[in-house]
Amino acid sequence: MMKQNKNILIGYIAICIYACLSGISFAWTKRLLVAGLPVFTLVLIRLIIGAFFLLIVLKLCGKLERLKRKDLLWFICLAMGEPVIYFIGEDFGMKYVDASFASVIIAMIPVLVAFAIPLVFGGKIKKSLVVGAGISLVGIVVMSFNKNGFTFDVRGLLFLLLALSAAIWFNVFLQKLLKTYGAFSVTAYINLIGAIAYIPLFFIFDYSQIDKVQWTGQMIGDLICLGVFCSAGSYGFYSFAAKKLSVEKVSVFNNVAPIITILAAVLMGMELFTIRKTLGILIVVLGVIISQGLLKKRKTSFE
Repeated sequence: MMKQNKNILIGYIAICIYACLSGISFAWTKRLLVAGLPVFTLVLIRLIIGAFFLLIVLKLCGKLERLKRKDLLWFICLAMGEPVIYFIGEDFGMKYVDASFASVIIAMIPVLVAFAIPLVFGGKIKKSLVVGAGISLVGIVVMSFNKNGFTFDVRGLLFLLLALSAAIWFNVFLQKLLKTYGAFSVTAYINLIGAIAYIPLFFIFDYSQIDKVQWTGQMIGDLICLGVFCSAGSYGFYSFAAKKLSVEKVSVFNNVAPIITILAAVLMGMELFTIRKTLGILIVVLGVIISQGLLKKRKTSFE
């Protein structure tokens, strides 16, 4: 029992680290895009950095697991969900819609994952997960809504729905592979496969623009941070937490990332706290607490 409680605690620590890294990554990504770095170039470089960082560290520590040939297709399917298709949907979606609308669409991931995992693998749909994820979604809406409402382009919505589908796909395949592989080995391989998949996209769409990029030390630093802390770190901690807890439970913490983004923006002087944002943050936190079953002694579920 003590060991189980320790694993649960470690899992929650890992997913909190993921939420922090995921939230902070927005600042680095935004700065690189504003500096003129093309999307496919940005993603390719961060994936290469993330893949080689993890492969080298795991190899030196003797923790790198060999990818079995029979599982290669499963890893390719996982990587196609995230990072490949997800980043295409999210980054291009952001070109046509504002951040508030995008955050609401992405916040639907935990709700849909709570249904998708039991449907694919069997089992009961946990009421606390669905209710908690739904409440956290309401919190994101409260934080994101402004006096002008939501404005969006249909193209942006379609790209974001593509990202949404890819995220669900990723979580389903992640659940399967974590049964036989360690979390950071899985992360290393999907970064490597993702980088290979992005190479032709780079040459098709970005190669002709790369000589126009004005490289600076800050850009290189931001790319290293994205590769090490986000592509390697955040994905690794997410998978690690999913192995300790469950994919459905940790997916709800995706809705904590926008809170970290807001806090970081406030600390950097980019945004101010408002009553609406404060209320939204409290609602998200309440939703996460409910989703983890922390407000009741017994788990309730329905089929």
